[in-house]
Amino acid sequence: MAKNKSKAGNSPKKSKKAQGIKKAALKANIKKSATNQKFKIAPSKSQPKEFDQVQPAVKKTNKKLSITDEAKLRLESAHFRFLNEQLYTSRSSDAWNLFQEDPQSFYTYHKGFQNQVAKWPVNPLDLIIKELKKEPKTSVFADFGCGEARLSASVPHQVHSFDLVAANENVTACDMAEVPLENRSVNAVIFCLSLMGTNVNDFLIEANRVLTVGGMLYIAEVESRCHNAKAFLKSMEKFGYKLKEHNSSYQYFFLAKLTKTHNTSKKFSLPKLQLKPCLYKKR
Repeated sequence: MAKNKSKAGNSPKKSKKAQGIKKAALKANIKKSATNQKFKIAPSKSQPKEFDQVQPAVKKTNKKLSITDEAKLRLESAHFRFLNEQLYTSRSSDAWNLFQEDPQSFYTYHKGFQNQVAKWPVNPLDLIIKELKKEPKTSVFADFGCGEARLSASVPHQVHSFDLVAANENVTACDMAEVPLENRSVNAVIFCLSLMGTNVNDFLIEANRVLTVGGMLYIAEVESRCHNAKAFLKSMEKFGYKLKEHNSSYQYFFLAKLTKTHNTSKKFSLPKLQLKPCLYKKR
């Protein structure tokens, strides 16, 4: 029996000792593996540090791109950066003219913009939609800078959707500084990441024109665009609004809800409101 338990040339005593050493080593390896597993950090999903510090999202794939496809992606990225800079550093009327001459550029920009926001933990539009669903079914909304009009498709209310190009039949193409609505005809106006252009004053005055007194103004904007979000929202009182809610707990953006207190127009002496542009760095 002893020979069956030991290898040739080894005594049962030595075999028993060797097995003990082997078990101890195995136990140590298991413990070490468990420790490493416990403190192993799972790779996190890539998230932008700031809207102006990242590149347009590019879908990762294990398949190696051809030279032609790689060149195409670089051109699309460069085109997106150019359009983004134009939208943030020019007046809305100039952006309107740009996209009337080349409507396809709008889709190039919108695709890059959607890719960026899709990386955020929370989409501000989802929060606004949740709030608007609480409003009476008879309420009428105006979505300034609506993109593909997802808000309109998500609520049972009547929604006027505006953008520089009509992405579908639910969108009216226009300059957001001059929307085709009657005075005091809507109960809420929404600017979801759409206060673009250097004429922010014009957008807020136009929103005031179409809002009923007591109507709501929703603004979601990139936090880094404001030197001081509270001061920016406070200054909007001169445009006929009163701040009701301000939430800056979200990553990357703040969300504000204001109510219209009185009518205003360009005839009034109003402060010049400015927001920093969101510019992408070249890779």
